[in-house]
Amino acid sequence: MSKHGMVKAVGSHFEYEDGNYFYPFGTTIYALAHQSPELIEETMRSLEKSPFNKVRMCVFPKHYQFNDNEPLFYPFEKNEDGSWNPGRPVKEYWENLESVIKRLDDMEIQADLILFHSYDSWGLATMGMEKNLKYLDYCIKRLGKLDNVWWSLANEYDLLLSEISEENWYEIEEFVAKNDTRGHLISNHNCFLLWDVSRKNISHGSYQIKCLANVGDDVRKFNKPICVDECCYEGNIPFSWGNLSAEEMTAKFWQAIASGAYCTHGETFLDENDILWWSKGGKLKGKSPERIGFLRNIVEEFNKPLLPFKPRGDEFFDNLPDEVRRDFDKAPSGRSFGIAISRQDHDANVLMSAFEHDYRAESEDKSVILKYYYQRCQAEDNFRLPENKKYNIEIIDTWNMTRTLAYKEQSGKVKIKLPGRAYMAVLAREC
Repeated sequence: MSKHGMVKAVGSHFEYEDGNYFYPFGTTIYALAHQSPELIEETMRSLEKSPFNKVRMCVFPKHYQFNDNEPLFYPFEKNEDGSWNPGRPVKEYWENLESVIKRLDDMEIQADLILFHSYDSWGLATMGMEKNLKYLDYCIKRLGKLDNVWWSLANEYDLLLSEISEENWYEIEEFVAKNDTRGHLISNHNCFLLWDVSRKNISHGSYQIKCLANVGDDVRKFNKPICVDECCYEGNIPFSWGNLSAEEMTAKFWQAIASGAYCTHGETFLDENDILWWSKGGKLKGKSPERIGFLRNIVEEFNKPLLPFKPRGDEFFDNLPDEVRRDFDKAPSGRSFGIAISRQDHDANVLMSAFEHDYRAESEDKSVILKYYYQRCQAEDNFRLPENKKYNIEIIDTWNMTRTLAYKEQSGKVKIKLPGRAYMAVLAREC
């Protein structure tokens, strides 16, 4: 059992039951529990050396490209007509799944357990609601006693809408919440249609999105944690969702943290044995995990949840020198700026945000302020700090993993010199 107890959602962040903060730095291994004992052992050894403390994994086996092997066991016995009988669970299947989750718990890794998914060739995705609920009843009773379990109602719930209607999903959500008396975390992951995070049973958002520029808005809107659980994967397969560069995978984590949110890694490198981390585990091959670990160390060092920076309305002009700003405010351009942007088409505003968004977050007491520059290659920045506090300021190269204490005891508006290359960040901490 976890030495800290279960993880709970508290406002827009996570805490263990003992009050310690939990910062999820997740990875995806969908069919982890359905591989050979040898491959599972190799995966566990890799996880032990990795920065990841949450694993997204499926209860049911998965069938998809790079993942078409049969599992060693199946979850249920079959009726005479060949249909599944959730009333007769297969002992070996559930013992194996439980043992994998317990192994993760021994390493202080949360198991974000996916209850349904559409990547199926065995009929487990098409059992019907009566059998679905019978399966859930057994699953919750069997695995709900474990501290490190999170319930993810589905991976891409909307790719099961032909089988499970939206009303059925509400029923499933309510069933899980009602029957899990210990109150594990509950989310529902999407492909295209975001699940409503404001629903009372939903503890946090589990998003599939490609652009993170607006995720901070949802953190503020719902006051619940938002995990960007799928934002494409580092790899080299032919599909656009699985060939991110290591730089971009690393950047997604910085974008999330600097938005008051969290991110999940995945890895999809071609392998002659079709052992891709995202589906089966094995060995990590990419360059992002080390850099994700670098970020995790920084976050756990300052050990305060971050909230997305709330725009003041005039932050567009922070980089203007004071005298230029005064002239701008008096000119027609300055007087018209607010009028123009208020009338901008919503879709155009979203696109502009994707390219011009400032990734910035701060602790509630403003003792920690983080800004991530992503692909901007600035040589300097006018960084605005509270007037009533003094800060030490670090320049962080998120790719080369260096931290430089550049300014001490600063407050108010500070001109910061930057190296003029991508993937830089600034961390200001109250001194």
